[in-house]
Order: sequence, then C-alpha cells, then structure tokens
Amino acid sequence: MKILRIGPLGITTHRRTFIAGLALLAVLAGLMLVALTAGQSGYSMLDAIRASVGATSDSPADFIVGQVRAPRMLTAVLVGAMLGLSGAILQSLTRNPLASPDFIGITMGAGTGAVLTLWLIGAASLWVTAAGAVAGALITAALILALSWLRRGIVPLRLILAGIGIGFVAQATTQYLLTRMDVHDAQNALGWLVGTTTGRTWTHVSVAALCCAVLVPLVLWNARALRTMEMGEDAARALGIRVGASRGVLAVCSVLLAAAAVAVCGPIGFIALVAPALALRVTRNAGATLIPSALMGATLLLAADQVSQQMPATLQFPVGVFTAAIGAPYLLWLVWRASRGGPA
Repeated sequence: MKILRIGPLGITTHRRTFIAGLALLAVLAGLMLVALTAGQSGYSMLDAIRASVGATSDSPADFIVGQVRAPRMLTAVLVGAMLGLSGAILQSLTRNPLASPDFIGITMGAGTGAVLTLWLIGAASLWVTAAGAVAGALITAALILALSWLRRGIVPLRLILAGIGIGFVAQATTQYLLTRMDVHDAQNALGWLVGTTTGRTWTHVSVAALCCAVLVPLVLWNARALRTMEMGEDAARALGIRVGASRGVLAVCSVLLAAAAVAVCGPIGFIALVAPALALRVTRNAGATLIPSALMGATLLLAADQVSQQMPATLQFPVGVFTAAIGAPYLLWLVWRASRGGPA
C-alpha cells in the first residue's frame, strides 16, 4: 500500500491505483487543453488558458474560448466524472457490472422528470429543470427498490430487471409527454434527450460544480464503508460499519449524481457503465475505484465530445451517439463473456 497524508488525513491506496490515477489526470488535462485550442479559430495555449479564466477582454478569444469552448469543456468533464462515480457506486453496491444508472432506468426517470417539468412550467430555468430531474430520479429509484424488495431482501439481478422495466415505462412516459408539448418545446426537448454538450454555458458549469462540491466529498467520506462492504455485510458490521446507513447514503448519492448529469446535458448513455469497468482494468484493483472511475468518465466523455466536434459539419452527431458507440460493444462483450461461462 502507498500511504498519502493530506494534513491530518491518511489516505491509503494501492501503488498502481495511485499511478493510474495520475496517468488518467494527465490524459484528461491534455484533452482539456486540446478542447480549448482546437477548432477553426486556433489560439495559442497561453491565450486559450487566459481567455478561459477571464484574464483577457475585448478579444475574439474571450468569446470563442471563454464563453463557448471553456463552458462546454468543463461541463463535459464534470458530467463525465459524475456519471463515472455514480456507476462505480452502483456496481460496487450490487456487485454487478451491469448496474449503472442508465442501464437500470434511473437516467430515464431523471429525463422524464425534467421533461415533465418543461411541460408543466415551460422553458424554466436550469435550476428548476434540475429539480425536476432529481425528483424523477428519486421516484424511479424508489420504485425500483420497491419492486425488487421481497421477503429475502434485494437481489442484484432482480434489481436490474426491475430497473430495466421501470426504465421502459419512464421512456414511454417521456414519449407521451413529447406528444403533448408545444412543437418548439418538443423539438428542443428531443435534442436534449439525445444527450449533448452543445450550447452549454457557465450556468450549466455552476450547476454541475455545485452538485460535485456537495456529493463528491460525501461519497469519499463513505468510501471506506463501501470497500469494507465488498467483503460482506457481516465483516463490515464486525468492523463497526453501519451497513444500512452507509448503503443508503451511497445509493442516494449515486442517484443524485446521475440526476444532476441528466439535468445538465440530458441522458448520456454508457459512460456510467463503461468507466468503472475500464478503471478497474487499468488499476487492477479488486474493489471499487471511485476517483479513477470519475477520472475515466470525465476522460471518455470529453474525448467523445472532441471527436463529435471534429467531424464534418454534415456528419456531426450529439455526444450521446458517440458514447453509445463506446458502450454498445462493451455490453455485447459482457453478453459474450457470460455465454462462455465467465463472470458477467
């Protein structure tokens, strides 16, 4: 184990996990610089950084970089990190690689809540839409837990099946709401439901950053309980972990992270499913890797967004299409592996 000490705190981590985290951070930083400098209007690295932090004024870079590229880049980083962290928590709690908020219906429920808010209130502020997404995600999660809870408690496979079913119901509800909306509002909602980082502003960054500032420390505070619960509930209780309370807090944090991501960028699929699995393979860790999963999610989403921007104008797709291109082969690989008798 490699021990890091930050002030009075002692943070323990495997050496490979620490190195892998630094490598992911370096890759992410490089992609962030590319996102600020690449494009038809090229700027030097120094000018792009200065414009992104508001150190310039009355220059084309101040608008193109400071008001267009920087908010889009930071939104992709924060949303990707939230999705990666949300997926890592769910997969660890259920001990199933298929347990991600988009696969078990939580993301769809958040999208339904946001669309319902738009239908009832109209073009509301982002904060109101975020509140609707959070409410939809929490209601969906409660329904999934209620349907998967029987006399013997929650079984991961039953929870996933219940989530898939609830997700289809949420998707059908969203489609019905779209038919009842004004044509203009429905068109905007459809573009948002694909999952996109286009047109993100500093308001979107503020919403994502606030959610991360509140939820990420809470998740990391319970990280030890999460790792201990992976050894079994009896072992966790013997070590003084309040299993029920810790599981509840972590599950709510996972749902809220996914809901906030949906509120900011719409439902972006497969990042929460793929990022934790790739983080585990990079770190070769036997348990949950929360920080590497968040970094992996941010890297994947930002990379997908950059690929979508560099495509010809006639072939550009929302970033949700590219994340599906990443996640669909991985899901097929999981099915193939399970059919050969390997672990899912």
